Parts: sequence; C-alpha cells; structure tokens
Amino acid sequence: ASKGKLLDLVKIAKKNADNALDQYFISARLDEDKLTLLEKLGTILNIKTPLHIELFDNSHLQGSSPVGAMVAFINGEPAKKLYRKFHIDEKLGGDDLRSMEEVITRHYKRLKDNKAPLPDLILVDGGELQIKAASRAIEQLELSIPVCGLYKNDKHQTSGLMDKEGNTYDLKDDKLVFFLLARMQDEVHRFAIKFHHDVR
Repeated sequence: ASKGKLLDLVKIAKKNADNALDQYFISARLDEDKLTLLEKLGTILNIKTPLHIELFDNSHLQGSSPVGAMVAFINGEPAKKLYRKFHIDEKLGGDDLRSMEEVITRHYKRLKDNKAPLPDLILVDGGELQIKAASRAIEQLELSIPVCGLYKNDKHQTSGLMDKEGNTYDLKDDKLVFFLLARMQDEVHRFAIKFHHDVR
C-alpha cells in the first residue's frame, strides 16, 4: 500500500511541478560529465576550457556594510578553500562599479604577487558596466583573464553570458551549461549574503 501511496505522491508532484522536476533531473545529471559542459562553455566563449572559474558578487543594503565575495569552482565543483570575503570601504558602498573594481584588483594583485594559479574565467554579476569595471582592473594588473557577466532578460532572469565587448551568448539552447552556471551563481549569491549578514 505504501508503494501505491508513494506513486500517487510522485504523480501529484510531477503534475504540480513538471518544470521544477525537469530542472531537478537536468541539474542532477550535471555530475555525469562536467568536463564536457566546461569544454562546451569554452567553445561558446571561444576561450580555453575554463576548468577554474571564479565568480564575484557584492552585497550591501542601501550602501551600508558593503562586502564582496568570491567563490571558485574547479572542474565544475565548488572549491571552498579558495573562497574569499572582502570588506569594502563604506565610501564605496553605494558605488557598485568602484566596489567591483576594488575587489577584483585586491584579489588578483594578491594572486599575482604570490604567483598563485589564476582562473581560466572570471564571472561577475550585474551586466555590461560591471564586466567593464572588472576587465579594467584585470588589464591594469597586466593580466589576461577572460571576464564575462551573467546578464538578465527583461523578466529579470539570468539568460546568458556577456563579454567585455558587449557580445552576448544566449544559453537557452545549452540547458546543461546554463544550469551549471546558474548553480555557480546561486553559490556566490548565498556566500555574499551570508557574509553580509554576519558583518551586520
């Protein structure tokens, strides 16, 4: 009897959340072959396979206690030992672009000075101006790391990638690549918001 009950529950869940269920299966399948997805991402962006990706997000409430956060993914898996938190000068709190530039500069100057491994791709949150600010910081450090951003469609949903030249790469036909990036984006948001709460 319990088997029948379970089956009914599954049917109800499937009816209620066809979409969510599909997303669950797609994201569950991600672990099968992340390398293929990362190779595909490299091909889409015309860069070498980004096995090491770092993502940035800044968090503040009306400019108070501004913080920055960076998460790293190696081979598509979170590399928590590499995560970093940044306190941002209150004066920059409301200025997302200068905050982004400052955080990127501080992080990669340290990596450069320590001759530490650099990522294959940097992803920032927040559209063209943010991407340009991050790219400017990288260029001033005389590093060459591709910088892209996750851009949103008019429904305010992440829908693809944009590079510093403003070229966009729609990922709606590459669902698995899209879900991998969405998971990374969720992780950097979570980390930034938690740090911001801890600081406040």
